[in-house]
Amino acid sequence: MNIDWKQVSPALFEKLCAAVLTQTGFVNVEWFGEAGNDKGRDLLAERVDSPVPGIERRERWMVQCKRYIEARLTKAELKDLLDSALEHKIDNLLVVTTTTVSANLRDWLRQAKSNYPFKTYLWEELDFRKEVAKHRSHLLETLPELNAGREPIWMYARNLNEIRLGCNEYEDVEIVVSNVDSVDEAKVKAAEFMRYLHANGFEWWD
Repeated sequence: MNIDWKQVSPALFEKLCAAVLTQTGFVNVEWFGEAGNDKGRDLLAERVDSPVPGIERRERWMVQCKRYIEARLTKAELKDLLDSALEHKIDNLLVVTTTTVSANLRDWLRQAKSNYPFKTYLWEELDFRKEVAKHRSHLLETLPELNAGREPIWMYARNLNEIRLGCNEYEDVEIVVSNVDSVDEAKVKAAEFMRYLHANGFEWWD
């Protein structure tokens, strides 16, 4: 599910974060909407862990959802988030962002987080998109507005021109490239496909 963040409002992004958290093992997920802005929080959640049988460890998480179109998370914003999290007596702060974080900001956070009594985690776009894709069916059922404004999915006829590309190291595995007229064209499309898999990851559909 390739989401265009321009089509997702900040409120819908927060709901999406809440739904993804629920699917990844968090419990008691609370979304505060506009009411959370004054307290520097978007979501509060808990995660339960059992380090040994019979022992339950429950941790409290505060989650900030930062949907950016062109901007990026800044040091000033992150500093404000860290400071505001002190009020909530949490064990962990999670910042979910639709961009990547600069190396300089990552280095600053590595040093700064030792000044706070909680752990801090960043969930950047690529990893977040992987979780969204993993739980696609449930998310679309829970948040049908994610489909609003999207182009419909078209089913169409394809020609049967196929070229099969094999590998000398994996003789039992082939890549079948359709709708091509030459081996060179098939190689280009196969290379694009492998780059896409490397960048986005995948899982098997049972």
